[in-house]
Amino acid sequence: MKFQKNILAFALGLISFCAAAENVVIDGKTYQMDRLIERQIGPGTKYLRLRLPEIPLNVNMVITDLTNPYVGVENSVAKESAKGVEAIATAAKRLSTTAHKAVAGQNANFWAVSSQAPDGKMFGSQTRNISIRNGKIVTECNMGPEMPFGGPVTTTGLMGISPDKEVYIDYCLPSVVVRINDGIALYTVAQCNKGVHPDEIGMYNSFYGASKAFQPIAAEKDSKGYYQAAASGDAIEVLLDLAEGQSWMGGRFIDFTVKEIRENGGTGTLGSHDLALVGRGNGRIKLANAKVGDKVSLKYAFKFTPAGTPSYPLVETAIGGNLLTMTNGEVKGQCNSASYDSSTYPRSLYGTSADHKTLYMMVIDKSTDPVYGKSAGLNTAKASQIARHFGCSNMLQCDGGGSAELYVTDKIVNKTTETNPRSVANCLMVFDNAPADDAVAELRIDTPDEILSVPVGGTLNPTLLVYNKYGSLIKVMPNGYLLKCSAGLGKVEASKLIASDTPVYGTITITYGGKEVTYPVSVGGAVSGITDVEAVPNHADKRTYNLVGVECQNPTTPGVYIRDGKKIVVK
Repeated sequence: MKFQKNILAFALGLISFCAAAENVVIDGKTYQMDRLIERQIGPGTKYLRLRLPEIPLNVNMVITDLTNPYVGVENSVAKESAKGVEAIATAAKRLSTTAHKAVAGQNANFWAVSSQAPDGKMFGSQTRNISIRNGKIVTECNMGPEMPFGGPVTTTGLMGISPDKEVYIDYCLPSVVVRINDGIALYTVAQCNKGVHPDEIGMYNSFYGASKAFQPIAAEKDSKGYYQAAASGDAIEVLLDLAEGQSWMGGRFIDFTVKEIRENGGTGTLGSHDLALVGRGNGRIKLANAKVGDKVSLKYAFKFTPAGTPSYPLVETAIGGNLLTMTNGEVKGQCNSASYDSSTYPRSLYGTSADHKTLYMMVIDKSTDPVYGKSAGLNTAKASQIARHFGCSNMLQCDGGGSAELYVTDKIVNKTTETNPRSVANCLMVFDNAPADDAVAELRIDTPDEILSVPVGGTLNPTLLVYNKYGSLIKVMPNGYLLKCSAGLGKVEASKLIASDTPVYGTITITYGGKEVTYPVSVGGAVSGITDVEAVPNHADKRTYNLVGVECQNPTTPGVYIRDGKKIVVK
């Protein structure tokens, strides 16, 4: 009997050590998934580090409740330029202020690389697919002839976030058009902040730069298949400023006033103006009727697929990837169409809940983390199923490989494939927009476990998380607080608990800043005194329960079991 009790105590100790473990189903197979970290990093924003030991796999995820009034989301454009790259940590520091602090950031769009034909030489380090920052368009969707991936209508979809923080991730019919003096004719703008092909209209704004010459593109590629610059002189350049009271925003017409017209141009500059339209061939003919003082209206709009979405929602923030991987909770078959998407690989994905109110940011590693071990990578279909476990409905894949990076609080938290985290063209950032406030309102112990576990005679050194009344994380404290423990649990030395030499169940209490938090502690697997679980005296329903991974019908042995993911007690 004593031997059986010792076995039970050991088993219960294992349960407490794995309190944050759960199961996730991927392709019909059940995998253990451990929550190694579950931490609130700002108002409405939670960071998860997950480990699937059987694969093995390291997953980092940020889940943000966009209904929280102190949450902000922005597309960070590298150095505020349509061309170039920047480290995510550098961008976070650049954009953060006392009441606007970046708490999470993840790489976003693919970008043109100089070695990639046809656009790499002319448009190197410029994002592919849509990019909108604070309402202003940076680059257009996959509509131009040089854009890969098949476009947002059938393959890539895109992510758009409205001013009221509704997130749309789905297939999308995009358009970029201009009209002159409220005329009925709508003229398509083919590219933004890149170049202008023959017979097209292109546009340039501040993200292109005030002094950089516009880029006409020759009709013929060079001998290696790259675009090359055309001679100047066959284009009309229409320079415009925002009309009074107007502001940049996707999904509606924005009014501008014509300030200057340059004939026989094509390589002019934006200067101090807000917008330049450059037309060549047929594009030149369409813009020829514009006169100084005329009103020209620009609209970049996005018609998403899902029912219930506004026909053309306002879009303040947008990013684009190469593949829409999941809609309405169903993984797309096209996840298996291309080797890039179906192979095991480092992944960077974004998702949203069915009600558009929750944002998911997820990075999957293919590397060996010095702390958390080897991670094998994953394909897009399996990655989407992990996100679905947390309530994600629609998902978009962005740039993976060495670009797959997740920034949390003050650093990149995943192990990238490169020695130093790669600089990227743009990223999506979550901001804590709460007023600055250092007053302590709430304390939490930094653990995903419901019960802290420590071996007999072991040491426990809790990390304390300190929050203000807005939910902002204002301090992370490995020490410097007052620690007390219940009688018999052990002894306290500064910020450490030296556990009892015999199994015992009790509590620790941490006090700091006039607040305190109490947490249950199990030494050596002891379970007596558990009060935060459901008491089940009998099991007439004959359901299956789980004791340390062993399925057992109608258990009668006293102990802690798992039912539907919740701890129960058999007395």
